[in-house]
Amino acid sequence: AFTNAGVDFAGPFNIKSYRGRGCRISKGYLCLFVCFSTKAIHLEATSDLSTSSFLAALARFIARRGCPKNIYSDNGTNFVGASRSLKAEFKAFIADARSSALSKYQHQFLNWHFIPAAAPHMGGLWEAGVKSFKTHFRKIASDHKFTFEEFSTLLCRVESCLNSRPLSPASNNSTDLEPLTPGHFLVGSVLLAPPEINVDENRVSIVNRWEKLKALHQTFCKRWKSEYLSELQKRNKWRHPQSNLKMGDLVVIKEDNLPPNEWRLGRITKLHPGPDNRVRVVDVETSKGQTTRPIAKLVLLPSDDDENTDKNPFT
Repeated sequence: AFTNAGVDFAGPFNIKSYRGRGCRISKGYLCLFVCFSTKAIHLEATSDLSTSSFLAALARFIARRGCPKNIYSDNGTNFVGASRSLKAEFKAFIADARSSALSKYQHQFLNWHFIPAAAPHMGGLWEAGVKSFKTHFRKIASDHKFTFEEFSTLLCRVESCLNSRPLSPASNNSTDLEPLTPGHFLVGSVLLAPPEINVDENRVSIVNRWEKLKALHQTFCKRWKSEYLSELQKRNKWRHPQSNLKMGDLVVIKEDNLPPNEWRLGRITKLHPGPDNRVRVVDVETSKGQTTRPIAKLVLLPSDDDENTDKNPFT
């Protein structure tokens, strides 16, 4: 994962210097990395938009995810400065040990690609990731002020939720209910988290900061998962007929109050066509048994032969 990656910044967000009254409020920013192949997301908290802060975020990213081969970004001064700095360091290193190290380290050279100026639409993949995060984060946490530790913790938990989203069926086996997620490319399996009870954000004391963070994390994930499933379920009524669901299709069942990293999936076992031969109700086999659901509560995961797989750049 992250062999070819895009990067962008979002913010600012309010960061507290310490807990308690009379603390100084400063600005914090989010640095987002997105893998072009697996659509995996990596989030880093930074204190400003300077080149040095971005280089520190890039170093943390490389330490945890490995060194990418190509990085794509807009023409921000911090990105341009980082690219120049990395090229200068690489050239100095190669010149210092060229005879013995050229063949050994040449494959570690990082190629930086810039999109044309004033063309943010050409960076649609990372722009979609920034929009997806920032829209919901502003809604749930616009009036909250975090310490840098709290902000980093919340970003890591949100990152886990984003990387748990189902992309497509993991296999064509009709009994396999496991989807392919970005987490499979990062850790080799689905991303797991310790179970925790639902926290009602309205009842959480502001003194209990950890409970407040859990409430914000759960609220963000509920909003984001609802929007993600809605994007997968887009239908153009009366213009282009949609194909009926088929036996064995892997679908996501829309359900509230699921843990942030969990998705309920099932395989279609029986169709109930109407008088017009359009399927509106199906039987679904899940890990908890068979259930009947209308197709409005089901989201079909795109497969390799789906013509509309890339209709949403963030899926």
